[in-house]
Amino acid sequence: MLLLLVAFVGGLLTVLSPCVLPVLPVLLSGTVGGRGRPPGIIAGFLGSFVLLTLFLASVVTALNLSPDAIRWAAVVMLVGFGLTLAVPALQARFERVASRALPQRAGGGGDGFLGGVLVGATLGVVWTPCVGPILASVTTLALSGQVTAFAAAVTLAYALGVALPMLGVMWGGRRLLHRPALLGRLNGFQQVFGAVLVMFAAGMVVGLDRQVQTALVERLPALQRLTFLEETAGVQRELERTDLQPALP
Repeated sequence: MLLLLVAFVGGLLTVLSPCVLPVLPVLLSGTVGGRGRPPGIIAGFLGSFVLLTLFLASVVTALNLSPDAIRWAAVVMLVGFGLTLAVPALQARFERVASRALPQRAGGGGDGFLGGVLVGATLGVVWTPCVGPILASVTTLALSGQVTAFAAAVTLAYALGVALPMLGVMWGGRRLLHRPALLGRLNGFQQVFGAVLVMFAAGMVVGLDRQVQTALVERLPALQRLTFLEETAGVQRELERTDLQPALP
């Protein structure tokens, strides 16, 4: 329970990390569009982050993929979704396809949930926070092919901690943009966010997001101390006695 709680709090604190800043354009895209977009982004992020943290190494090995293959897929999805935001005709076509793909959401096919899931999935791919000891132990375990139920629970706890502030940022942004004085400009804001997503994807092609993360970590060392809870003696003892430590060959 201690590790689950600390992992959750660690996820909350990660939002203050300088490593998060480069992916803010992706997150802020949830402030525009239908009401279903923010929960869709959260659902996509939780699913992709947990699965990739636990099983990326296994999938890459099993399918004989390049380690960057999933990152390139995220670039393509970001470009596609950015264009649907920036070009109204593409957005209308995407929403028609989404309404047919999700018939159970009758009357809400254009609420942006499916688009949000796709964006959230890419966010899970590009999310490379300043990882503390707990998530580092989970990653080491995953790389060794020894994923356990408890490791999955810790990863989910961390991801939920990250997701709550994300949802707060998106809802706060939506409240701001939906003020009466700005309602008439929502389409313009949406097109701007779409263009920003396309530019973010272009930056990923040349590794700009990773360069920015590295520069921020080097220039803001104080913010790296956000993992202080994970470095306490009690947490370290729990790590040593749980199955988050990979077994020796």
